[in-house]
Amino acid sequence: MRSILAIPLCITLALTSCDWPIVSGCAGVGYAALRIQVRDASGNPQALGATVTVYDGAYQAQSRSMYDTLAIEAAFERGGRPYDIQVAKPHYQDTWVRGVATRGGGCVTGHEVPPVTRVVPATLSLVSSAPPVRSIHLLPPRILLDRGLTREVGTFTAHIDTDANVSRDIRWRIEGDTASVFFDARTGTVRYRCRSRSGYLTLTALSVVDSSVVGRAEVAVQGHPAAVNDPPCG
Repeated sequence: MRSILAIPLCITLALTSCDWPIVSGCAGVGYAALRIQVRDASGNPQALGATVTVYDGAYQAQSRSMYDTLAIEAAFERGGRPYDIQVAKPHYQDTWVRGVATRGGGCVTGHEVPPVTRVVPATLSLVSSAPPVRSIHLLPPRILLDRGLTREVGTFTAHIDTDANVSRDIRWRIEGDTASVFFDARTGTVRYRCRSRSGYLTLTALSVVDSSVVGRAEVAVQGHPAAVNDPPCG
């Protein structure tokens, strides 16, 4: 009989870390780590905006990716089990990768960070009704600008999914507390401007071919003084 998982599923995007719960003694389970590489028929990365669902019988976990590759880490029974993986993305046919086996076993203390044990390729195909411009994603999706120890300049990259013969040109729009930053629309670069209060902005990239296709990123700017003994802006 299959045992109940003693550790909840933990999903991380790309290489970000995850805080594992503390478990005393041996939990009797191992870890699986799956890296889903989503590509289109031409080999272009398509994980941005894709939704990946991992099925293990009736149990499932889902994550929407904002990076080129999706890494999924999960607890499973001693010895490992095969997973079925579904990848869905707007304007693409759903793709299934079935029977993905992983290594497993061992005693878990709750402090391990599992290695990637299986790289899983998943190829997406466009549906016949797909528009020529399908999506824009800005990376990073959000940043904090501050003076000194943290970043003072944020440069955003627009990842555009279009047909091969369609323009990938974009135009930028910035909204919110624009007095908190300098913005260079030629490069998509936001530069910190120290002010007495914090600011919040939304940066938007719009397709020149189809202005309804947009990508957005959030920008927060730290004001000063932010705490006792924090000097004001000069």
